[in-house]
Amino acid sequence: MANSQSTITLQRILDKVLPLGDVNPVLVNVSGYQLEPFLTICTDVMTEIYSQSFPYKWNEVELPEFYTNSFQQDYALVDSDGESFYDLEWLERGICVQMVTTANPKPWGYVEVGRQLTQATGSFVQNPGWRNPTFVANSFPNYMLYYGTWGGTDTDASLGNNPGAGSVYVSPLDSTAGQQQNPISQIRDENGNLLVVTTYGTCGSVAPVLAENAEPGTTIVDGSVTWTVVDPNAIGIRILPVPSSTNAIFQFRLVGQRPAPNFDTETGRGKLNLNQTLAPFPDKYEPYFRQGVIAQCYRYSSNPAVAAKFEKNWAIWVAGLKNLRELQDREQEENMFVVDQGIMSRGGGRRRIRSYQGARNPFYPG
Repeated sequence: MANSQSTITLQRILDKVLPLGDVNPVLVNVSGYQLEPFLTICTDVMTEIYSQSFPYKWNEVELPEFYTNSFQQDYALVDSDGESFYDLEWLERGICVQMVTTANPKPWGYVEVGRQLTQATGSFVQNPGWRNPTFVANSFPNYMLYYGTWGGTDTDASLGNNPGAGSVYVSPLDSTAGQQQNPISQIRDENGNLLVVTTYGTCGSVAPVLAENAEPGTTIVDGSVTWTVVDPNAIGIRILPVPSSTNAIFQFRLVGQRPAPNFDTETGRGKLNLNQTLAPFPDKYEPYFRQGVIAQCYRYSSNPAVAAKFEKNWAIWVAGLKNLRELQDREQEENMFVVDQGIMSRGGGRRRIRSYQGARNPFYPG
């Protein structure tokens, strides 16, 4: 069951803190309790919990999977429901899996994005063509990524590989010969919309164009190709090295940390009610959240004597968050360092252009 570890609602937190003498006047007016400043207080507390420099396991999120495309470095993400992807604060770890192969299990390699032990298949790739890490990846807002131009030439100001009339997009899972020479799978139409291929096929004779500021998730058919609008402020990924037109096709499986929940009355998940839970914050850690709410309430008190308690109590609570970290930080560390080069500039370091497939030598050993 989704979010089954998080069932405690804001109403339950409010019911627990209202009886406290110093807190009650902050949260109650003549007509009963009020939503503000309680929702803002809860958002402030959750933001502080998330700001700790530690990746919580209960806060992990899997990014939508995507596949490498020929000569394409940037990938605006589209979820399985056709929506843009927003639910990421920072990348944590990842792998890439060679998809077009008869090998079983499929070969895989590391994607260097940060920390933590990666998921894996049973066949780790470590040969002259694949190095550790196989790729590096970073997240960016979609508006910072590169997009092609439908019908644009590959010799103008663009970076090339543009689609046009009759261009063919071969699905990575339909290919039997590795990476196909597809055009770039994301374009900017003449009205500035960002479009991503979500159904492979053959382009028509007219460039796909939607009305200005088209709603994310809107689709347009171009021949037998379907393009989907992505939100400029949603999340995309940039990778290195840039895939060639002949290498293996890789599926990226990345894991990250979610942003802190926002309980704001307009933008939050609950919208003017206290039935929203603390998800994904687990019920078992509720005391940490409740104690933070109590400390933060002092900040909003109109009584100077009560307000004076805020700084000390908030500092004590923030210092106590290390206990929450320690609860999940008892396992053996499985992170590792990859040597950049040997002490005497020899050995298998990543600067050895002859032996490392990376940004400086992306197509080695081809």
